[in-house]
Amino acid sequence: MPDHLIRRAIVNDAATLSDLDHIACGNSNRRDFIRNAVESDRAWVVEISGEIIGYGVISHGFFGRSFIDLIYLAEPHRSSGHGPKLIAFLESQSQSSDLFTSTNESNSHMQHVLEKLGYERSGVIHNLDPDDPEIVYVKRSVRA
Repeated sequence: MPDHLIRRAIVNDAATLSDLDHIACGNSNRRDFIRNAVESDRAWVVEISGEIIGYGVISHGFFGRSFIDLIYLAEPHRSSGHGPKLIAFLESQSQSSDLFTSTNESNSHMQHVLEKLGYERSGVIHNLDPDDPEIVYVKRSVRA
């Protein structure tokens, strides 16, 4: 696997992230989310040889705890080990001892990754995406 760099996203990255993210390409809400995450210093990018291949967003206001809002990797880089490395990095940015995240019930790959990294199921939220409940996960004691 080529060396990667994880760094804080800068304002100039917002358009690149929106272009990279296939959901953002046709969804102004997702583009606004990306822009706001970058502008509020909550977004981190993954680069290989200077090319952005993915990003992650973390927030710190989920019932007083940190929450990984989004992990996105370009299709050719999925299942390459970069996702778990990005999640581990975001864990180091957590401002709470318990870190939460979520994924759709249909995203079995992400469920497997989270469970392999020590996350446990914490609940289910219905009615966010039609017919695809959101599974909430928690990892305890990520910060001492």
